[in-house]
Order: sequence, then structure tokens, then C-alpha cells
Amino acid sequence: MQAFSIDSFGQTPHLRDMPVPEPGPGEVQIKVSAAAVNPIDWKLAAGALAPPGADFPFPYTLGFDVAGRVTAAGDGASFEVGQEVFGMRLPAAAGRHPHGSYAEYMTASQDTAALAVRPQTLDAVSAAALPMTGGTALGLVRWLDPADGETLLVVGASGGVGSYILQLAAARNVHVIAVAASEDRDYVRALGADEVIDYHTSDVADTVRAAHPDGIDAVVDLVDGRGVVMGRIAPLIRDGGRLASTVFATDPDALADRDVRAVNFNYQATGQNMAELADLVTSGALKAARITTFPLSGMDEAYTASTSGHVRGKLVITTN
Repeated sequence: MQAFSIDSFGQTPHLRDMPVPEPGPGEVQIKVSAAAVNPIDWKLAAGALAPPGADFPFPYTLGFDVAGRVTAAGDGASFEVGQEVFGMRLPAAAGRHPHGSYAEYMTASQDTAALAVRPQTLDAVSAAALPMTGGTALGLVRWLDPADGETLLVVGASGGVGSYILQLAAARNVHVIAVAASEDRDYVRALGADEVIDYHTSDVADTVRAAHPDGIDAVVDLVDGRGVVMGRIAPLIRDGGRLASTVFATDPDALADRDVRAVNFNYQATGQNMAELADLVTSGALKAARITTFPLSGMDEAYTASTSGHVRGKLVITTN
């Protein structure tokens, strides 16, 4: 089979022929139909997720989010041959499971992945675009718990996680301020943004402060480092507000004196989360993020697009 993999950290991933992985006890073999591209993939390739001194299992196939069909099952597996499934490989299991979703086949178990049966009403490409970003967005909105009439600033609003946060927040009648490039203005407004700040032409902190001099209720920052988050963004939040970062850029202790709750959010996926996301999409409560597809043979192009740092919606690889 073809797989997009590395032999060592820091190596540029490339497509190559590899043996089809066979399922062990508790595992299923999945014929991959679609796989989403996430920043965690290139961070892993650089070695950012490897515990010091870990004996990482090379060669290593990248890819976390997946949608596909079970083609073989080991003893005690949770799914049956022929079932259409979707979900994501668990980052915590990355160091002991080398078979990712950027391939024609992968293997997974309950210990290494969060999987659910894919409803027939949810196509494979849309399903592959959901797990990591949709689940992260769902968890963030639940943690922030913005109420009707509150104001939420979303930094990085046009990406995968941001695309879902905008919708989930708008469904709660939250006033959403989206930080996005000017070319993404119509996209984020269609998803629920009430205000849009172009980070290329405006200072985000100054713009928010001018429009909301009494402060805002909550922030989710999907992009900025600690210097910007703590020095520029956190002061925008009124006392008693909430701040979440997905890149570990908050300092909860430093904000405690203002009663601002802060979290460096780390999404812990489960099969139940996957099923819930599928229900939200099939019911119409959540729209799949805008998706750009590439064939597996175009994995180099998709990977380069992801590492560029500006992606509208989701990038998805298809193998059919």
C-alpha cells in the first residue's frame, strides 16, 4: 500500500510503499476512505510529541483523523468487518502505534483510537473532517460555556476548530468576534461571526478594546503564543471571564487575582464524542467546515498547505 511516513524525526515525510498492517487482538484494520490533515501531524513529524528518550516506532505513518471501512478484525475488536467507521487516533497512543491514516490502510483499537460507526447520511469526507477539530471545538465551547448575550473573541476563526466554534457559539446566541484574514470575512460571517477583525490590517487588541471598552466575556485563542495571549489578549477580558488556549499559551495563576478562569485545553477524544459530532452534523445543527480535498498522491501539497499556517476550514485526503 501507499503511506505517507517518516523514518526519523525532522525528516520530510514522503509517500512510499509499505506492507498493509494486519490487526492484532482488539484491533480493526480500516481501509481508509478519507483522512483530515491537522497541525499535530507536522508537529509530530518534527518530534514535538515524542517523550524524551522514547523508543518511537519507525517507520511511522502520519495521520490522526480517519473515515473508512473495517476490512479485518482481531479477536475482541469492537467493530465488525464491513462497518463504516470514523474517528481519530489518540495522540497519547502515538508513541506506540505507528499506523496512521495517511495511507490506504491503518489499524486501530479502543486503546489507540476513538471510533464510532459512521451514519449513512454522513459522507466519508465530511466525517474525516470532524474528529479532532470538531471535538476540540465542542469541548472548548462546553468549557467556556458562553451564555446568551455574552461576547466571545475567537482568534484563528477560519481554521478547522474555529469554523466549528463559530457555529456552536452562534447557536447559543453569543456575540462572536472573529479574527480572520479579509478573504475569509464572508466565510466566518456565514458561520455566525457578528464582527470580523482582519489581523493583517488591524491590531486585534486595540480594535476589540475600542469596540468593547468595558471588556469581553471570553476568549479562545487557537494561534498566539504566550507573549501575545497574556500581554495583549488576556487584558481584554473583564473580571470573572474565561480564557482558553489550544497551544498552551495561558498562565491560569497569573489571572486568578481577576477571577479570570483560564485553561490550556487538551482535547481527550472518545467514541461517544464521535457519535455526538455525527448527530450534530446529520441533524443540521453543525455544518462541516469548508473542505479542500487532495488525493493521497497529492499528500505533499496538502502537507505543505497545512504547514503554511493559514488554512480555511479543513484539508482532507481521499484514497478512492
